[in-house]
Amino acid sequence: MILEISSHGSVLKRQNDLFVVKNQDGTSEIPAEKVDAIMVSANVLISSQAVKLCIEKNIQLVVADWAGRPMARLWTSTAGKSTELRRKQYVNQETPMAVQLSLELVRAKLKGQREFLLDLKNNRKAEVPEITRAIAVISEALLQVGKLAIDGRTKQTLLGFEGTSASAYFRAISAVLPAKWSFERRSQYPALDGFNALLNYAYGIAYSDVEKIIILSGLDPNAGFYHADSYGKPTLSFDLMEPVRPLVDRTVTSLFSKKMVSESWFEDRDGQGIFLAKDARLALLTSYSEKNRKELEKIAWGFCRKIIEQLAKEDKAE
Repeated sequence: MILEISSHGSVLKRQNDLFVVKNQDGTSEIPAEKVDAIMVSANVLISSQAVKLCIEKNIQLVVADWAGRPMARLWTSTAGKSTELRRKQYVNQETPMAVQLSLELVRAKLKGQREFLLDLKNNRKAEVPEITRAIAVISEALLQVGKLAIDGRTKQTLLGFEGTSASAYFRAISAVLPAKWSFERRSQYPALDGFNALLNYAYGIAYSDVEKIIILSGLDPNAGFYHADSYGKPTLSFDLMEPVRPLVDRTVTSLFSKKMVSESWFEDRDGQGIFLAKDARLALLTSYSEKNRKELEKIAWGFCRKIIEQLAKEDKAE
């Protein structure tokens, strides 16, 4: 679990192998063995003994800003588990393990897309041809991904399956939106329409959450396995965004389905693209609820743990 402390005036102390959190709501005792990481994003008093417990149990202690974006991380003065973990991460970026992880990331994303489309299909009385076709395209992609051998061409092949599936997938989503909100294709920055403007902003929120979890796990967000490594680019964050995208797609699509979206949410800046007004950002932040964050956390932590476990196996195999 992530122990998040965001109440001003809170106190974090140690009692044997327990973390003790005191705030205006009372006192909580949490066994250190249940804590994966601690995120502090408020004016909190932390005892030196609590810091030592973090070090002893290899628990990440991260200081974040008011929005939950990591600013600093506790780092031991000796080469500990986190240092060794990252070393293993760097040397395994172009190994069969990296290819296997890439397969699992894409498979999880495609399954999430298909599940979302099946839900859309089941909630409609009349058949929507675009949904039927997209489900077929993604199902075929999943079948082919399951047959792929692990070699130097696998990642490029996966990108092809992703692209083909995404094209059909977003056409299906467009087909179920109210006519005035339908869109031709996926557009990033700048967005060409209201749906993509909202989706880009929602992906940005999710990206921050994913990167936070990677940092808390002890992995380096700049050392990915699927996306091409690029200096200074958070490629592992890009990797782990893939399986959570369908979750974000659901959230944004539901805003349109529930007729919550207003034309006043968008600003067309003289042909430079569509941008979100303040009301749109607030509505999206509200819709991107605690439930979404918990589901995202479960997915991202699951892959972080999988990577850490696999790196440990690779080390033993050497």
